[in-house]
Amino acid sequence: MAVFAVCPATAQTVHIEPSVTGSLTWTDNIDAAAENGGSGWVMDVAPGLSIWREGGRIRGRLDASVRHQATLSGDKGSSTYLTLQGRGALEAVENLLFIDVDGAISRDNRSLFSGRIRGDTLNTDDDQEVRRFGVAPRLALRVGDIAASLGYRARWLDSGGDLGRQRVGQWLANVDHSKAFNVFGWALNYGRTDTAYGRDGVADVSDEQLRGILYFNASRQWRLALVAGHESNDYAVRRGDSGSITGAGFDWRPNERTIVSAISEKRLFGRGYEFLFKHRRALSAWTVGWSRDISSALQVYDRLLDVPGFGSRYQGLLSDELDPVVRDRLERELQALGVSRAALDEAVVSNSYFVDRRFHAGLSLIGARNLVSLTVSRSDRERLGETGFVSAQDDFSIYQRIREKSARISWTHRLSGTSALTTTLTRVNAWGEGSNAASIRRTLFSLGWSARLSPRTTAGLMYRYQQASGSDDFTENAITANIAMRF
Repeated sequence: MAVFAVCPATAQTVHIEPSVTGSLTWTDNIDAAAENGGSGWVMDVAPGLSIWREGGRIRGRLDASVRHQATLSGDKGSSTYLTLQGRGALEAVENLLFIDVDGAISRDNRSLFSGRIRGDTLNTDDDQEVRRFGVAPRLALRVGDIAASLGYRARWLDSGGDLGRQRVGQWLANVDHSKAFNVFGWALNYGRTDTAYGRDGVADVSDEQLRGILYFNASRQWRLALVAGHESNDYAVRRGDSGSITGAGFDWRPNERTIVSAISEKRLFGRGYEFLFKHRRALSAWTVGWSRDISSALQVYDRLLDVPGFGSRYQGLLSDELDPVVRDRLERELQALGVSRAALDEAVVSNSYFVDRRFHAGLSLIGARNLVSLTVSRSDRERLGETGFVSAQDDFSIYQRIREKSARISWTHRLSGTSALTTTLTRVNAWGEGSNAASIRRTLFSLGWSARLSPRTTAGLMYRYQQASGSDDFTENAITANIAMRF
């Protein structure tokens, strides 16, 4: 992420903002145990630094902090670690060579079937740490109406426990002439992905896909597409498997606020498809998506901007910022960052590949004094390959198939120009199937008050209740007081 530190500021300003956040939590189940979890106090202090640059040939944002969490009761002790989230882009050669970089370090519960709900701030054990980094140079060319690109993307996934390491190298090439003959157009796409684990007894895997696309531009709003190609991979069969790709799809853009797109293909793993609907207005936004494809943890993280309800969820994240102008700025910063903490609870942490079938829908309603967001999602993930390919810290080492349903509704009410109340209700059900079986039902309710004490200082008080039953049973009540200062 050094690009953030060395970028010149001749044309654009580099913003540097130190900060510190602190919280004190009392919980009646400090060990998240079924019985006798014990009550106690947990203190959290995190000095941080944000660096960002907008516009020009270098742009991006990096947020980093050193987080120290200490348990003031019992013998759980303390932990200190670095958290980091960043994404940047460099236009190295004008209109030709671009370099994208990103990185993240975080700690959260990896399992759906035990422990606290994902996103809980008390999930800070060192074996729950996940590190992701990437760099992606690409060439982009345009000759008339023909657009071409060639890129290589290197991605690394690492952890603080036994999840192991994963390195993914991906070549991507594309030539697109969508209006070659006015009504008709064409495109060629090629991609090769090589995944290396660097461990004895674990075979590296690869995937290769080639597609030809024929476009039919029915109108300025409608475009149809026919797809034909070939793919091969050794995710499920170590000696490799290959087959043809055939499919069709469409894009419909009735106006600048609405997008409807769909594609369906016959693939090696069966029928793959993706449907997306997005509609936005000044005070509301809707999104619906439905897809089935081969995926991995790194690919899921890459798609976090399209994760169920991201649009409505980050509005909830920013609900403690009561100034609409400031909230819009923070919204753009989150989009530049490319990841939200709320979205992480829907991401699977695995070093295997899986067939991922997913449905999601989100709705945001923004009023003068109220903000309401609703998200629902459903996922069905089925592991490809044998368990010898999977880490012991991975839910896929126990279950062949993992299904999950979730729903979340949040409401923020502005009490005054400087304070607000926020309440959230979340329900998550998960099932693991295969040679072993498990299920869990989780409920999370929170009610919080937040206020701006000064232009650069905010504070809050929140009550949280969570309950889990099934493969893991526990109930917790917690109260957290927090303060955040920017300098």
